[in-house]
Amino acid sequence: MTKTRLLALSGLIIALDVVSARFLFFYTPGAVDRISMQFLANALAGAMFGPIWGAVCCVAADILGMLVNSGGVTFVPLITLACAVRGVIYGLLLCRRAPTVLRSIVAVAVVTVIVELGMMPFILSMLYGKGWWATLIAKIPVRLVTIPVYGLIIYSVSRALSAAKLMPSALPRKAKKTEE
Repeated sequence: MTKTRLLALSGLIIALDVVSARFLFFYTPGAVDRISMQFLANALAGAMFGPIWGAVCCVAADILGMLVNSGGVTFVPLITLACAVRGVIYGLLLCRRAPTVLRSIVAVAVVTVIVELGMMPFILSMLYGKGWWATLIAKIPVRLVTIPVYGLIIYSVSRALSAAKLMPSALPRKAKKTEE
C-alpha cells in the first residue's frame, strides 16, 4: 500500500470514528453505556493497517474527537490509551486474515473483555467516582448483546472491502523461489 493511499484511508477511517463516536450515538437506558459505530472504524483501522497503525488511527481519532466535540469531558489520557488498545487488538486478530464470522466475533469479544469491561469501567469509576463493580455489572448485559452484532457487522463490511480489494485480507504470500 502506498503512503498516499495509507494516509487517505487512515483519514477516512479517522473521520468515520470521529463522526460516529461524537455525533451519531445513543445511550442505553439509564445511561449505562454509549452505543455507536465507532467500533467499526476501530476494527477497520486494525484490520486494514495492522496493530501499530491501527492504534495510531484510534489515538488520532480520539484526540481529534476531543478537539471537535468533547461533550463536556476534559481530555483523559487513559481513555486514549484504551482507544490505542482497541486498535492493537483488532490489528492483531484481523489484519491479513480472511474475514470470517467467528474471527470477527472473537475480536469483538476480546476487545469487549479487555477494553469495554476491563479498562473503561475502571477509568470511568476514577473519572466520575462511581464504583467500578457497579459500572461493570451495568455494562455486561449490553456488551453481551453487542458482541455478536458488532462481529457480524465487522464481518460483513470486511468481506465487502476485501471483495473490492480495499482490504489486504489474506493476501497471498510470495512464493519462495526454489532452485531445481
